[in-house]
Amino acid sequence: MKGKSLPQAASLTQQFTDGLRLSGPEGLETLSAAADMVAINPDRFRAVMHSADFGSIRVNRLRTSAVSGIRAPDRLADDHGVYLSMVCVRSGEIRIRQNRIASCAEAGQIAFVDFAAPFEVELSHRGDYVFVYLPHDLLTARSVDTRTLVGAAVTASPLGDTIAAAIEKFAVADVCGPGSAEAALIERAILDLCLAVIHQATGDTQVRDEIGLRNRARAREFVESNFTDPRLTIAQVASSINVSPRYLQKLFEDEEYSVYELIRRRRVRWGVALLTDPGAAHLTISQVALRSGFVGLSQFSRAVRDIAGDSPRGIRRQAELAAPLQVSNGSA
Repeated sequence: MKGKSLPQAASLTQQFTDGLRLSGPEGLETLSAAADMVAINPDRFRAVMHSADFGSIRVNRLRTSAVSGIRAPDRLADDHGVYLSMVCVRSGEIRIRQNRIASCAEAGQIAFVDFAAPFEVELSHRGDYVFVYLPHDLLTARSVDTRTLVGAAVTASPLGDTIAAAIEKFAVADVCGPGSAEAALIERAILDLCLAVIHQATGDTQVRDEIGLRNRARAREFVESNFTDPRLTIAQVASSINVSPRYLQKLFEDEEYSVYELIRRRRVRWGVALLTDPGAAHLTISQVALRSGFVGLSQFSRAVRDIAGDSPRGIRRQAELAAPLQVSNGSA
């Protein structure tokens, strides 16, 4: 990035390098700038937050009693919506649920929260956390697909511990003035440190496989719920799990069937079930095709022949011929 300026996101202007003490319901309200935070006993809530901005990057350190929060869809248009946060857990535990993926990070581990999408979060009793807010456009400029980080968690490692300790110091020290040359240098340094962690999160085979497994399961679940809709597309399946169509197709490269074939085969299975169901005998084959998610009879017939090995009419005829034998066998 030498000689090239970093993209700038909407600036967050709070500066709490001296530490902002939060307590009771008023403290919870202050903490609710990006998500609605609650505590089991609001009157006993206590927290201390340090915060500093370096260019378009913000660093927060939060020591807090147990709290939980929800970022609802109607909050997504605020200033936080352009950020993805890397959360370094110094002590305690953070649990995150976002895009139907649940993740957890304990002391020494690192998790990610995307403020561009709704989420639920829980911070355990007496936790110590460092939040690094990274603009999406800053990460995109470094070829990072932030959608692949949802649900990722980096296990404890010397790299993660070193980065968390370094960034923690930036949050609690007034090292330079906003807009200074030093701030720009620190912005770049923080970004490079975070990219090292992100590379570990997306490059680690075990972590990547776990995320891929969850995403494939969610894609199949969406197909199962929507395959009868003839307007269903791969782009819609991808959007349902917050990934790009290209990433979705890559997820299924090593699977037995592509997403397109998964949809096609599920529709054929449903169509064959209707063709062989005596209770659906009143339906024409064209009606069965439409109810199975196909746009017309010819498309349905080709798919049934390819997958089931017979025409829809032939399958229905075989079912009708077998029906009396089934009744006879059942009464014997």
